[in-house]
Amino acid sequence: MAKGIKIAVVTDSASDVPEKHRKDYGIYVIPLYINQNGKEYKDGIDINSDSIYKLQKEKEATFSSSSPSPNDFFVVYETLLKKYKKIISIHLSSKLSAVINSAKLARSMLKIKDRIIIYDSLSGTMGTGFMAIIAARAARNNYPIDRILQILDFLRRNIKLYGTIDTLKYLSLSGRAPRIANIVSSILKIKPLLGIRDGTVGMVGISITRYGSIVEITRRVIKEFRNEKWVFVAIIHSLSLKESEKIKEKLENYLNCIDFIITECTPVVGAHTGPGLIGIIVSKVNPDIVKLFNL
Repeated sequence: MAKGIKIAVVTDSASDVPEKHRKDYGIYVIPLYINQNGKEYKDGIDINSDSIYKLQKEKEATFSSSSPSPNDFFVVYETLLKKYKKIISIHLSSKLSAVINSAKLARSMLKIKDRIIIYDSLSGTMGTGFMAIIAARAARNNYPIDRILQILDFLRRNIKLYGTIDTLKYLSLSGRAPRIANIVSSILKIKPLLGIRDGTVGMVGISITRYGSIVEITRRVIKEFRNEKWVFVAIIHSLSLKESEKIKEKLENYLNCIDFIITECTPVVGAHTGPGLIGIIVSKVNPDIVKLFNL
């Protein structure tokens, strides 16, 4: 714990917070589990993304995921409460996973409800991750808990996700997308455009080609955010770094970014999407957030 910090920030591995940011801001990450053929792996610890994509390609392996157990949360919470006065635990949308439920069960086991705040991001990947990063920055600047929660509420209202993947096959197998959508995309060879609405993943459009899908999600971001005074942008990807870098270059020409992160998605996200995912996560930010970036 850095000297004087009173609030710990916890998130789950589906938030895609890059390792550097975890270390720089002292964010505690609890891994989800990836399941395949009766074997269980801790996300990013016992299995990496390359292994998942190789199995998907060579053996047509399918994966499922499960939330951390209440005991996983209990151990982390119990340890942190010895060093911090409060914990803000920010997690993947409760409409996508049972992570929030496990966290709440762990909190009830500790019987110190007032010291642990469990926050439903109603988002995923770096939508949740950005909330964790900002909360950790705010904690290091000694923002009071109420002010941090106001910032999180602002972000939850304003974070948008625009994504595309090569196929809906893996999302449909995992139950995260309707099977009929996968059938349509397979027959017509279209590329789906994805977004998160009200905490759930949905198809928000289609494109005929991979290039067209990337152009379209980039266009949508520029159209919606080019007039904002400040924005935060993150691009998450699976084996799509060069395409992500080109998108970054384009967006920086149109948007006033206070921060821009490109990161490969965590294995548990890649297990559901397969290779070829590109997601743009973007939010306008307010002066309270801008201050945390010393701008």
